Amino acid sequence: MSAGGVKRIVPEPDPAGTSRRAPIRIPKTAEVVADEIRRLITSGALKEGDTLQPEAKIIGDFNVSRPTIREAFRILESEQLISVARGSRGGARVHEPRSELVARYAGFVLQSRQVSYGDVYRARSIIEPPAARLVAERKSSDAPLVLRRKIEEQKAARGAGDFGRAVADFHTTLIGLTGNGTLILLSSVLGGIVARHQAMVARPPAGKAEPNGERGFVAGMRSQEKLVALIEAGDGAEAEAHWRRHMDNAAKVWLGGGAGEAIVAWSD
Repeated sequence: MSAGGVKRIVPEPDPAGTSRRAPIRIPKTAEVVADEIRRLITSGALKEGDTLQPEAKIIGDFNVSRPTIREAFRILESEQLISVARGSRGGARVHEPRSELVARYAGFVLQSRQVSYGDVYRARSIIEPPAARLVAERKSSDAPLVLRRKIEEQKAARGAGDFGRAVADFHTTLIGLTGNGTLILLSSVLGGIVARHQAMVARPPAGKAEPNGERGFVAGMRSQEKLVALIEAGDGAEAEAHWRRHMDNAAKVWLGGGAGEAIVAWSD
């Protein structure tokens, strides 16, 4: 602070006599072009499956060179917002941002930071019980029907060998019924990681028993059915309490035998 209590806005020089202010980075022209096209995609002006205008038209609109446009396309391709087909029938096709890509990248970050599956499950158990309460208190007539359908899908998936993903889908659907976009995105990131883990755990190596045996399967389905009944009754407080107990019990099943200490593994 300077005399009189007025805060200095000009950085003081360091002992070497140079400014502490970081240099200003001016974006490359290709980044500016990519930003504008990205804005059109995220705003909904360009939708899934739309084709961008021909390269020559885009060059004229932005008044830039062909290499600049192609570099902008490479940026957007790396973000999977467009896919470019070469040849006479080629062009740049638009893709809407997908939560699966966020989960994929988050999986790589967690893996690089040596985060365990137990850590991921604990985070999910913080999110889901209040979400169950929110679904119950919304009193949507569709929610019980949707969730009961997901329970039946789990029963069918168990015989088909895809039970883990069906379980994860029930949880994703529950969060989706909250109608909260931010919560849905956060849950989809965790759900993508958990779905992969549960699919792996539900198909143990030859000679090893399935962690979620018949007794655990029956108990899990009954617990889900109880949650649906509480949601149908609009009992938010009990729905939250019940689902907290369910999440704690389910974690013991899926993370047993040292699985909770295992580091998140993500690969394409």
